[in-house]
Amino acid sequence: MTRPAPALLPVSAAALSADPRLLEAVREYGRAHGYDYLDDTAVRRGLAEHRAALHRTAHGAPVWAASLVGTAGLAWLLWAALSGPGNIALAVVPPALLLVLAVAAFVRVHRQGRRQLRHPFLEGYRHVLAAALAHGVPVAVVPSWLTGRGGGDIEVAPLPPYTAPAGGPAPVRRPQTPVGTAVPLPAKTAAVKEYERIAERGGWHDEAGWVLVVAGALGVGYAVTRDTPAAYAAVLLTVLGIWTWLAGHRLGRRQAELAAEARRYVDELARAQAAGTAVPELSPPLRKLFDSRL
Repeated sequence: MTRPAPALLPVSAAALSADPRLLEAVREYGRAHGYDYLDDTAVRRGLAEHRAALHRTAHGAPVWAASLVGTAGLAWLLWAALSGPGNIALAVVPPALLLVLAVAAFVRVHRQGRRQLRHPFLEGYRHVLAAALAHGVPVAVVPSWLTGRGGGDIEVAPLPPYTAPAGGPAPVRRPQTPVGTAVPLPAKTAAVKEYERIAERGGWHDEAGWVLVVAGALGVGYAVTRDTPAAYAAVLLTVLGIWTWLAGHRLGRRQAELAAEARRYVDELARAQAAGTAVPELSPPLRKLFDSRL
């Protein structure tokens, strides 16, 4: 049976040790924060523990309770609005209190998550990654959870600024080629390359299909109510919408098939990294796939 691959680290101890100046900076961060960032096993375990804690905070019982309370408050307000004139205090005050409680709970969860991101281990590791990037050492991926990046580009805890000491090579931001590999990197197969090409194409087929189908239905409805035969041509929009749905389904199925090969490739990179190889930066589709596994 194939041995499970270790979790892929943003950067390995072997890569951090390639530059003596970077190595000293990493050791200094370790002394300042009380952790050994050159121990891959300990770093991998620490990242997993903090990621799990953040996941529990973001998806735990308080979040579900706040969502239910907020939904109840909105439903109460809607019911009061549809019921017509009545007791204003009964119709407004209780749901308003529920909404306030829900907002307060969400704010508390958000603050708890920010405190967890400021844990000394994570603070120090973000400094390590910033130093590695400034020294031109490949960083495979900066996990979105580590910088507190949600659905947008705003990061709650971004990598701190860092400038490599003068007297050496110019800093290179996120290089694409590894430095000093210990064993050959796994070859990127045609399936992985195809996944990278098509992974960003999805996401719009469902929305576009719905718009076309609704537009076609409205056109046919207009033709029936207004007795305008020419408007029946709008049925072509419905056909186009269905075709768009089918195209999106085929693309999604193909992406799912290729994603399995892409995951195997990332696992092979992780095994090479564990053997002492510096792993280059992952492409955006592979970074998104990496984040989806967290």
